[in-house]
Amino acid sequence: MTASIVITIRPIATFAAPGATAAPPRISTAAKPQRAPSCGFAPDNRTLFAPIVYLAPPGPARASRAIAILNRQLDFQRKISFHPKLAPALQDVVDLLPPRQSTMIRAAALYAKPGVPWRAEPDGTHQICVTGRPSDGDYLYRLAPDWRSPDEPARFSGVFGLKPAADSTPTDISSVTGTLAGELMIDTYGIGALVNASADALREVHGDLRPPWDSSPGAFNHHDRAALEQFHRQMPHLAAKFDHYLKFNNLLDEFNSPAGPVVLLNVDAEVRQDALKKFPLLYDFYRKVAPAVTATSAILDSRGNFWMREAFDHGHIHLIIMIRDGLLTPFNATMQPAGDGIALNELARGSYRTLASAQVTSLAMNFGLANIGFATDYHRDSGSVTFDTRMDAVPQLIAPPGVHQVMDLIAGDFLRGLATGNGGMKVKLSSRLLPNGIYDFSSGTTAQLNYSPTLELLARIGDAIANKHNDQVRAEERAFGEELFDAFVADYNDARPAIIAMDLDKDSQQEKSK
Repeated sequence: MTASIVITIRPIATFAAPGATAAPPRISTAAKPQRAPSCGFAPDNRTLFAPIVYLAPPGPARASRAIAILNRQLDFQRKISFHPKLAPALQDVVDLLPPRQSTMIRAAALYAKPGVPWRAEPDGTHQICVTGRPSDGDYLYRLAPDWRSPDEPARFSGVFGLKPAADSTPTDISSVTGTLAGELMIDTYGIGALVNASADALREVHGDLRPPWDSSPGAFNHHDRAALEQFHRQMPHLAAKFDHYLKFNNLLDEFNSPAGPVVLLNVDAEVRQDALKKFPLLYDFYRKVAPAVTATSAILDSRGNFWMREAFDHGHIHLIIMIRDGLLTPFNATMQPAGDGIALNELARGSYRTLASAQVTSLAMNFGLANIGFATDYHRDSGSVTFDTRMDAVPQLIAPPGVHQVMDLIAGDFLRGLATGNGGMKVKLSSRLLPNGIYDFSSGTTAQLNYSPTLELLARIGDAIANKHNDQVRAEERAFGEELFDAFVADYNDARPAIIAMDLDKDSQQEKSK
């Protein structure tokens, strides 16, 4: 449920009425009569899988239709997420390309690399085209002669292209525009249905909504225990996996306010490193990285208030969102409500900003990037959803004095080109309902990628290290992900009778109304 919220929380509105607004009341810790979950939060006896009904269009037997839709999606998801397979000709091409970690850095040099079977376009663009389709229990990707939109459910088309800058010559390509795009047809649901389901899933996020209320964020108490008990009761397989791999220091905090209970989903979890030993390469990577890495990201509105905060802090995983009356609610730096909640499913348009940073500590020195900023416009109508994102700031290097100047010489031009070249890096994600009832998903990223000999040299050194276990690490990543996926599916299968009962309850209520 949390993953669904995080993935689809993107349609954040910042189109509140213009002009000054009164400061919202601060959270009160004074006890008052408990408000029933009907104030917006879902009751405890409702299945945690209830939001999936929004994957199906309104109408009779909606829950049963949603189950059929999700069954198809889960079967497809397992193949494409955990069992990708490359045809031999495509594998040969992948072997000629740099590892995924450095493709952007080495793109300009890659343009003219011998042996890569580029497809040359009239404007000088070099392309590699790929198609994908289910193949028994796998998802098979093949090299394609050209780009063609998929025309059947579960089919994929992708393209990777590099176009030299206008001032380039055949012997001197110092900058390219890189494009990575894909299109997928599915017969299940679009982004709009995911947003609708996520809006309803927010109503599930609560503990017991009872005093004594929390006086400050971060205290593990009866609110956290109530939420975890419900999770274990309704999703025992996935809860057992979470217990195995994670230690929860906090899950959520519940406060009182004049407008009713406020729930702060305030996750502080640590990975139990020993639990990863069954994935030796992943375990070795994590135990080396966890103590040295910090990373943060946040979704903000135009006033600088938060809609979501995430962080990885020396092994601690943090996630913070606020819900009031079952609605996503903005909050300020002190984790106080900073405006009215919004119903994600009712938004037709909006905008938000994402800001991120990451750094690693080595030899008592910090290295990394800050001010990684993106602005996104969101639009939704009856059949489509679109996210248009652009990088709106030049990332700032994090390095000790003296070293910083050297790092800027190495990477500064590349970062400035990424943020400002051709209007800055752009990302577009959309889904649209076609007349035949199939959903067309498309996504694409374009960016100016400047050549840096020194940065490429460093990338090559990193590639030599990464290539030693790259395929094996990916296999372990997928195995870990499928283990959690299997637990979710087991809980979902057990919950089907409760989901179907929602249709029966609705029919019963309609009869009583008559």
